Amino acid sequence: MSNKVTEIEEEGSEIQLSDIFAQLMARKWIIVATTFAGLMFGLFQGQLPPDEYRASALVNIEKRGQSIELPEILIGGGLRPDTTRIAAEAHIINSRFILDPVARDLNLDWRLTPQRFPVIGHVAVRRAVPSIPNFIAPSYTRYGDVIEMDLLEVDEPLIGRRAVVEVTGPETFEIRFGDREPMAGRVGEIVEVVPGFRFRISEMDVPEGRIYSVQRVPMRVAAARLRSGLSVRERTPPLNSGIVDFRFTSTDRDLALEAVNAIVDSYRAQTLDRRSAEIDQSLEFIESQLEDVRLQSADAAEALSEFRGQRETTELTTNSQELLNRIVGIESEIEELRFREEQLAQRLTENHPDYRELIDRRTRLETRLEEMRVEATKLPPLEQELLRLTQAQERAIEIERQLSARAEQLGVVRASTVSNVHMLEPAEAASHIGPNRTRPLQLGGLAGLVLGIGFVLGLNFMRRGIDDSRSIEEMGLSLFATINRVIGLRTGGHSDPNYALARTMPSDIVVESLRGLRTGLQFSLASAERKSLMITSPAPSLGKSFVSYNLALVSAQAGGRILLIDADMRKGKLRRQFKQSKRDKGLSELLSRSATIEEVLVTDPDTGLDFIGSGKYPPNPADLLTSAAFDQLMRDASDAYDLVIIDTPPVLAVTDPGIIGQKVGMSLLVLKHLETTRAEILSTVKILDTSGVKLSGAILNQFDAKASRYGHYGHKYGYYGGYKYGYD
Repeated sequence: MSNKVTEIEEEGSEIQLSDIFAQLMARKWIIVATTFAGLMFGLFQGQLPPDEYRASALVNIEKRGQSIELPEILIGGGLRPDTTRIAAEAHIINSRFILDPVARDLNLDWRLTPQRFPVIGHVAVRRAVPSIPNFIAPSYTRYGDVIEMDLLEVDEPLIGRRAVVEVTGPETFEIRFGDREPMAGRVGEIVEVVPGFRFRISEMDVPEGRIYSVQRVPMRVAAARLRSGLSVRERTPPLNSGIVDFRFTSTDRDLALEAVNAIVDSYRAQTLDRRSAEIDQSLEFIESQLEDVRLQSADAAEALSEFRGQRETTELTTNSQELLNRIVGIESEIEELRFREEQLAQRLTENHPDYRELIDRRTRLETRLEEMRVEATKLPPLEQELLRLTQAQERAIEIERQLSARAEQLGVVRASTVSNVHMLEPAEAASHIGPNRTRPLQLGGLAGLVLGIGFVLGLNFMRRGIDDSRSIEEMGLSLFATINRVIGLRTGGHSDPNYALARTMPSDIVVESLRGLRTGLQFSLASAERKSLMITSPAPSLGKSFVSYNLALVSAQAGGRILLIDADMRKGKLRRQFKQSKRDKGLSELLSRSATIEEVLVTDPDTGLDFIGSGKYPPNPADLLTSAAFDQLMRDASDAYDLVIIDTPPVLAVTDPGIIGQKVGMSLLVLKHLETTRAEILSTVKILDTSGVKLSGAILNQFDAKASRYGHYGHKYGYYGGYKYGYD
């Protein structure tokens, strides 16, 4: 049998899509309910965020370059064209260097914050929420509230401290600050809460009871608010076009419009100031150098004049003059390179190609200069000295001329400097952009659908009981009947009027199934030695007593002589259907010979059904069942009745069914749909087989068409311990 069970499990592991679809359709209302709940939750979530507005401005950021063409000698240091990309400029735009002035101009460090409803605070501002006395506090801001503040002066030590404002009338309010006594205020008047904390409410149209907080936040917090709403993005293609979109998103429509234009203006002003400062820095450097060169020029002229007055030689020869001209030219060029080197050193590293090229060029010129100086040493001493003094004077004059020309040209550049930031399309209105209130609805519905499907499949997966006749027949048991689940019948409801379903609802489909079982038993018992039937189950709460009782009723209603015996002398409760109590005599007294058959037999007046209850619970039920009295009872009852039905305890809990099954004509096993597991069935069959009892078949009880073929349901067998039972 173990090989057969393995084949069954392998076959059952193949789950088909049609099975999954059937599972979902069987519990479709659970899925519908979770989906609807998800939609409602998504609808609620979608209403919580505040409205968002966005204003956009189009700006052209040109590459930094010269406003006029200058000689190569002047393109150095602060005046070299700037190739900074937009990505780098975006970091500058988002810096406090740009944002702090904007935050200060827009008073974003001022905070007049209303007290909002928990969770639905923004919803209440957008939509009218009724004021319900004693339920919704009047302090929460609502749709239509208007309050404005036009002055807030807070000293540095008090930044971040809050003053609480509570409206007390149409134009009056009360201010609380820390532990200080409350003070009164009026619209349009400056209120000095404490020294260094002053504010003024300019407009107020709110009901009495509203509460607001007034504070000044640090400028870094205000700048961070601007940064969080600002987006700077270059339009591409083409790459590095310089056309940039400035976008600002805020829950305040007016702020979105004002902020984006103010940020562009601030950025434009700062770039212009920065360019002017660079030119000023270069001009200051040139002027400082010019003063030194003029002093050097005067000293050189004086030295040459003194030399000529003391010597007869006053002019250089033609060859010496040509040599002097070449030396002065090279020295001037070297001096110019040194000036540019100082400028480049402020911006470039020593390994930069431009910087290295300049150093290499200067080195070559210095080598040529040294060669010429060696040539000059070959001249007569007097002519060498005249050459040196003349060279010093002419070099100083040339350097002075060059520096003066630079200063004049930089002055022209400074006067003509304009910003490289140009507003192409200023922001004119802020448009409503969100939030997307349908997306949470969609996501909520999808989540509800997924959770519903997951719950249904998980619920079915959590059950591993048998689900159809094939599962039972493949274990060697014949299925005698399938009984549907009875809606509304509580577990263990032996005293429930509907427990006698064959009496209260004779046309129910469950009763029809029992009538079919009765017909099948007539043919099966025809060849049996005794006309007695044992009905048992593997575990408690599977419905065997319900089946036994209602099968006996339908059989009696058909006109047969039927005897129903409650052989559960541990926890039998069928007596309740016959108005008996625990003290009434029954099977235990009959088998212990303390009562006669006439004393324990009860007849149903409507159907003629005879019943023997369990009687008082004895300490030794198994011993009574193995007695000769029980064997005699079974023989006499089988001769006197058309059918004897014995309701027994569960097989896996006690040994009683193994004893009773040896003395009856047939034995049926009641199984509960999706709860009784294969392991329980196989264990039950093995226990009864060991006791010499062969099961004739099974009854699949409480069949639920909405449930899945696959699942798991844990079950415990502690029912009979200490005579504390709880099944059927």
